[in-house]
Amino acid sequence: MKNKSMQAAIESSFRKQVRKDRKVKSAFLLVHSEKLGINLNIAEGSAGDIRADINQPNHMASVGKLFTATIISILYERGQLDFSDCIAKYLGSDIMDRLHVYRGIDYSDRITVRHLLMQTSGLNDVFFHLLKKMMKDTGFRITPEGAVIWGKNNLKPVAAPGVKHFYTDTNYYLLGLIM
Repeated sequence: MKNKSMQAAIESSFRKQVRKDRKVKSAFLLVHSEKLGINLNIAEGSAGDIRADINQPNHMASVGKLFTATIISILYERGQLDFSDCIAKYLGSDIMDRLHVYRGIDYSDRITVRHLLMQTSGLNDVFFHLLKKMMKDTGFRITPEGAVIWGKNNLKPVAAPGVKHFYTDTNYYLLGLIM
């Protein structure tokens, strides 16, 4: 009973805050705790005539990188991977085969988990290239694995692993596949 009242209080406070702040058009809240018996998945507000809905797609942009890095770190703490591991240990040949060929040298087997986390893999960024494709063809869909394969077939790496910092979603697609 206590948890139901706690859940109701969280929901009430959330909705009240969103309604009070005119700068917030819509907001989403997900709280889940098996230990406390709480499971909230709610939306409040609207953008124009469209009411916020928990089922609507929501582009989180690079916030997902924080979650990905956190999960990778949890796997590290559990001893399930090491930051110095070569990513080939976790990914299949469909991705790894000629993933990173820079100036005629295949560095694919030298990319580590750390390189991906630190944005120093040397891989190029597929995001804006594929976004342009999606804008031209609204029916175009691609998986993270497909995006990485498209990138290795269509883009050149920017540096050897560990040499240069280059912000790219490709690194985090690979980390997601490792997870």
